[in-house]
Amino acid sequence: MIDVESTRYSFNYSVSGEAPKHPVVSVKSGSIFEKSLIEKYIAENGRDPTNNEEITVDDLVEIKSTPETVKPRPPKLSSVPSILSSLQDEWDSVMLESFTLKQQYQQVRQELSHALYQNDAATRVIARLKKERDSAREALANVTAHLGASAPAPAPAAAAEESMDVDAGAFPEEVIEKMDKTSAELSANRRSKKKPPVEFASIESVKGYTQISTIPSLHSARSAGITAMDVNGDFILTGGNDKHVQVYNKAEDKVVANLAGHTKKVTAVKYRGHATPDDICLSASADKHVRVWVADEKKGYKLGHNINAHKNEATDIDVHPSKDYFVSAGLDSKWSFYDFETAKPIVETYNTEGENGYTKIAFHPDGMILGAGTTDSVVQIWDVKSQKIAANFGDHAGKISALAFSENGYILATASEDNLVKIWDLRKLSNTKTFTLDEGYKVESLAFDDYGQYLAIGGNDVRVLKAKDGSSIATFSDNTAAITGLHWNPLAQGLITSSLDRTVRSYGIAA
Repeated sequence: MIDVESTRYSFNYSVSGEAPKHPVVSVKSGSIFEKSLIEKYIAENGRDPTNNEEITVDDLVEIKSTPETVKPRPPKLSSVPSILSSLQDEWDSVMLESFTLKQQYQQVRQELSHALYQNDAATRVIARLKKERDSAREALANVTAHLGASAPAPAPAAAAEESMDVDAGAFPEEVIEKMDKTSAELSANRRSKKKPPVEFASIESVKGYTQISTIPSLHSARSAGITAMDVNGDFILTGGNDKHVQVYNKAEDKVVANLAGHTKKVTAVKYRGHATPDDICLSASADKHVRVWVADEKKGYKLGHNINAHKNEATDIDVHPSKDYFVSAGLDSKWSFYDFETAKPIVETYNTEGENGYTKIAFHPDGMILGAGTTDSVVQIWDVKSQKIAANFGDHAGKISALAFSENGYILATASEDNLVKIWDLRKLSNTKTFTLDEGYKVESLAFDDYGQYLAIGGNDVRVLKAKDGSSIATFSDNTAAITGLHWNPLAQGLITSSLDRTVRSYGIAA
């Protein structure tokens, strides 16, 4: 006979700890188990949990009792005081759980409030970025339209509630009208002269160039060096480390004007571009000023305007193709657009990509976009009218030291403190060629001829490359210091250079 009570306790402690609802007894050990539990145990282990003998479900005998097995009442609930004590414990547990839930509720409210704030801030940022994206797309569309390439249609403007005001000066309508007219005329003229004429210098002619003349001892011997040069027919405009600007007349073989006034080195000079002996000229200086020099019967030139242009060094200047406006750039991260007549800034635009200053600046041949080199190795392409950056070229190392647009309007050449010259296709906005120079070569100036066939590089010496593939055509090493200026004669019939050795040299075919 099986001892039910003893086997119940054996079951209770060894398997479930509770009285079984559907008891069965093992014929192997005589222990009573909960049917569902022992069947599961046998399926997994195949042994009796009490004595570890092999067992199957067939070895289990169901126990039938009358009345049915009832769980014994816990001893602590056998009296009224124990029941009240249990109820008090339950109440305390409920209160503790309620307090915990309130704390969790407050924490969830705070987290939700913070998440809503972050969502609102993110919405504002996204709205601002959408507007900047749309502006950049519009600027890019303008640039590619001027270059004759198809551009993706600008995205619809952001909704009014998502917009943010941007502080930027706007061009007057008459300036925009003149810029558009100039661009249209120059684009039409350029399309009509895609191929160089027969008078254009051949590769063999350029290979045969030699130094045919020199202009030595320009500027002062103290703080020696020509830092910038521009040419207008027989007149050569130079700026120097001696803080002076000089105008040299090749026909008379003499300096016709020595212009003083800058208090630090001259960083850039430029003629307005009129083919006249008394053409207006510009100079920029490390003294933060840009000066406009006008013709004078007695002294050749005199100061027309002195522009306090920048809060840091004024590094470069260029003249708009319309010849009615000019631009200056500086290390204060600003470029300014001026009217020649008043010399007052029409717009002043700051670098939106950071606090890095500008080292070089140049107008595209059509005047609708502007290339600007920065101190952090990036070349920015600006849409002039919208004053938005249409593209960034950032594959250089060191500050940008030179940049030049080709006359066909499609190509931009750039150089920095590395020994690389990069060619960028403005239609694709990509780097198409990279010319590697000698290790340690410092590029100071770049210049395309007026048909974009040859690229002159000025630095440790003068090098002429074939613009299409970068193959070397000629090298001139007559200079004893760095080349700081380059100018091609019309139809590539000669090349003029300036150097820190105070000399201007002319290269061409000897007579």
